[in-house]
Amino acid sequence: MEKIFDNAKFIYTEFDNYFDPKEKAWGAPRPRLYQHTEIAEGSGLPMFASNFEIGSDGKTELFFSALGIVDIYINGKRVGNDEMKPGWTNYHKRALYYNYDVSDFVGRGKNRILAVVSSGWYSGRIVGDYYGGNNPAFIANIIHNGESILTTNENWEATVGGSVRTADIWDGEYYDATQDSYAKISTVGYDSAEWGKAEICDYFNGVLTPFVGPTVQVRDELSLRSKAMTVYDGIRYNGSNYGEINICANPESFPLTLKKGQILIIDLEQEMVGWAKLTLKGARGTTVNVHYAEFLNDSGEISRGNDGAKGSLYTINLRSALAKEIYILSGDGEETYRPTFTFYGYRYVQISAENDIEITDFISEVVGSVTEEIGTVETSNELVNKLISNTLWGQRGNYLSVPTDCPQRDERYGWTGDAQAFSVTAAYNANVRDFFRKWMQDARDAQSDEGAYSEVIPRSGCCSAENEAGWTDVGIIVPYNMYVMYNDIELLNDHYDSMEKYIAQLIEKFGMAGANARFGDWLAYDQCDKTFISSAYFVHDLDLMIKMSGVLGKNDRAEHYKELRKQAYAYFVENYMRDGKLIGQTQTDKIIVLAFDLVDGDYAKELADELVEQIKTNGNRLSTGFLGTYNLCTTLSKYGKDKMAYTLLMQRNEPSWLYSIDQGATTIWERWNSYTKENGFGDVGMNSFNHYAYGSVVEWMYRYMAGIEPGTPGFGTVILQPRVDTRTAEELPDGQKRMTYAKASYKSGAGLIESEWHSENGFTYKCTVPVTAELRLPIFGEKFTVNGVEHGFDEYEIKDGCALIGLAPGEYVFEEK
Repeated sequence: MEKIFDNAKFIYTEFDNYFDPKEKAWGAPRPRLYQHTEIAEGSGLPMFASNFEIGSDGKTELFFSALGIVDIYINGKRVGNDEMKPGWTNYHKRALYYNYDVSDFVGRGKNRILAVVSSGWYSGRIVGDYYGGNNPAFIANIIHNGESILTTNENWEATVGGSVRTADIWDGEYYDATQDSYAKISTVGYDSAEWGKAEICDYFNGVLTPFVGPTVQVRDELSLRSKAMTVYDGIRYNGSNYGEINICANPESFPLTLKKGQILIIDLEQEMVGWAKLTLKGARGTTVNVHYAEFLNDSGEISRGNDGAKGSLYTINLRSALAKEIYILSGDGEETYRPTFTFYGYRYVQISAENDIEITDFISEVVGSVTEEIGTVETSNELVNKLISNTLWGQRGNYLSVPTDCPQRDERYGWTGDAQAFSVTAAYNANVRDFFRKWMQDARDAQSDEGAYSEVIPRSGCCSAENEAGWTDVGIIVPYNMYVMYNDIELLNDHYDSMEKYIAQLIEKFGMAGANARFGDWLAYDQCDKTFISSAYFVHDLDLMIKMSGVLGKNDRAEHYKELRKQAYAYFVENYMRDGKLIGQTQTDKIIVLAFDLVDGDYAKELADELVEQIKTNGNRLSTGFLGTYNLCTTLSKYGKDKMAYTLLMQRNEPSWLYSIDQGATTIWERWNSYTKENGFGDVGMNSFNHYAYGSVVEWMYRYMAGIEPGTPGFGTVILQPRVDTRTAEELPDGQKRMTYAKASYKSGAGLIESEWHSENGFTYKCTVPVTAELRLPIFGEKFTVNGVEHGFDEYEIKDGCALIGLAPGEYVFEEK
């Protein structure tokens, strides 16, 4: 444990949660927990308080951590802007601590601190009793002018109570504003005579280490207002199983009065992650119910998967997660509430109350890890632009302490397959270097003693399988991708021993076959041999280990992995090729071997041609799942098949990226057909409307469509390779038009990179580079100008239909004639 906490102890107080942590929670409704149940009132949350004195001016620092989610108040003020503190880690191994400068919160004389701790990721339903199912706990040290003046110990006051009566990440929050507020409880002189004393926690055996990565905050610049509102007051018969809502008003703005018996549904027209911030007026003790959902029921028909009346919230896909709030009004004029110990994934917010209330303001606050958004892409196709937006919103919502698979149902885990498939796209969209440094620390903590990574990171009460091909390879793939995108050699150094352990135990358990073949190409319409994925990914892992060993100067280890690679590739050839040809014939088979360079020369070109023809035969549609899809368009362009990449990008039939947009998607969905206008809702057992993995096509848009790619790691040099849509009228599928414009920017560590092309009236290419770059300029004419100066293509090396032009840092405009 860090020396800063040498004299501090984790403290707790006895706390009865509202559920049995030993019961399996994930994926299975509980008798009292299903989508139409309200969150129950509990007895409050564990609270810890202490008075302390300061005798002089100066700098006062607060060091703290928690087993659970903690919120802190000093002298009536909430401390800090961070949410969901201290973040999710494997509590068997580690908890993170924060350090705040609280000089502005304290003064000479008496002061008072209060910490409120919910079960959170430590002992909430999301993990059950995986970390022991123990009471939430808190540890702190206050240092003034370099001297410790207060540490947590058995002399702290402790009780269970306060305004938050129930809190759970999956289920939501119950807040009673008639109870004393945390601000009041944290003021000097507060009467805590009936409180008990804290007890010393002896069940945390991990280490306390400084917080790493971006903190979770309300991202005010992204928060949303209502786009449309509906008020209804009951259900009327429409011939369907559930009927339809009886609409009585469509308010256009706030403030508004909501009558007893009426229900307000707010449509944000955008799926997001966070919570509603409400400003209300009403009688003391009035109960306000707030519900969240991703979709509305479209017909009231069970045959279309509806779980309620047409126009009402569709919530059965949340499975056992309640995702709700109850707020009890204090009656003290205008009052504002938003949750603290949970978050929701939603597009729609529903509000009702047991008495008349006035809603004076509403804002939907976006909550997530604060990763600076450093990339932009736009095109001449508005549906593609919507796809780009949907992908970014999916990333914003699911990058919350860990890269979750989805943010709304009884899951929200750090699924490794989703994260590795999307990691390069994520790094183009935002600065995720520190986010992944934190998560790779989580990966090392999740690693078994033998060296196996788990399928979700951090480990939790379920989904704890190890060595899953394409998933647990994340411990190799993500560090390499972060090296390429950020030149993050520090991460390679920190993580290298862990990667070696992973590879060694794979060989010990599976020989040269690779990891378990459980998932294969998850959710593919045409599934390949799952063991093929295991073998191909193992060879790929070894290729990356060779490269990373070389980067770190570990040449002996590089030679070691070269030898292992020969053996693994021999196994691959023996089992998945016959007479020099690939046995498997799905799209994914061909994509993976081409992406991972498992074939080369003429046969690679032959396979690329076969892949294009196979896609054409399938109606110009993909048939891939998570692993095949993220490699699809980049592999096509790698082999010069840009025309098919564009055709797939702008396909609107199922399955395709634009198909879900035509069905109403505002983020990326878990399934290509999670909802269809023709048939309704998909399989309720696994049907998330915010599941970012398929958004990995945006990587292709940056790298190939706009053409921004690192020439050396971290964009020390740049490759500009704009791939223009050159499909002729005869080559365009029915309903498609050529892309005539693409523009991207990327704020690399070296500086801003911009790339833009127009092809409607001739060809114009504009770029900005902060470092030396190689431009691979496509040739459409005989001559061109650079910043107005004419040049001939014969001045440059020509390769694959492009002129190779060296650029010094600067801004350029190329026009071809």
